[in-house]
Amino acid sequence: MNKIKIIIPTFFILVGSLLNAQKIAVVDVQKTFDGYQKVKDARERLDRSKKIAVEELEIFKDELEKIVKELREMEEKLKNPNIESSNLKASYQEKLKKAKEKQEDMVAYDKRAKATIAQRQRNLLVEHLGDIREAVKKVSSAKGLDLVINASETQLGVFYFSDKLDITKDVILTLNATSKE
Repeated sequence: MNKIKIIIPTFFILVGSLLNAQKIAVVDVQKTFDGYQKVKDARERLDRSKKIAVEELEIFKDELEKIVKELREMEEKLKNPNIESSNLKASYQEKLKKAKEKQEDMVAYDKRAKATIAQRQRNLLVEHLGDIREAVKKVSSAKGLDLVINASETQLGVFYFSDKLDITKDVILTLNATSKE
């Protein structure tokens, strides 16, 4: 009798939960982000910007090295007692001032370039995450899903899921189809 009191309510709970079963799926947001063509294009532009910044820094560095080389040559001449040094000392001081300015310019450019690139990376994430949310919403609606969970490896919430629940490919296809429009 006691067993029946436990089994019958359990049965009704199971039947009730099956009737109200929610359709759940997962999406790997990182894979989706990496597979989204607009993100790939934005990353290429970002990489070109980084390359240009590195090239500009190399120009600064080369110019600074040239000035430092000239300063060393002047130092050697200043050590020679047979050379009139008053004009040379003035030139040396002027060249030293120029070297410091060039170094300050290089450091300032490096800071600006890094800040700009970091801001572009943040913008890339924010801008395209909205697109991903919309694509997930479209795919979820089309599949009649009630809940979609992020299954990226960087997320700690999902440790296992069946491949049949993964809608990542569908979301990427939706994103790339809408980005061509």
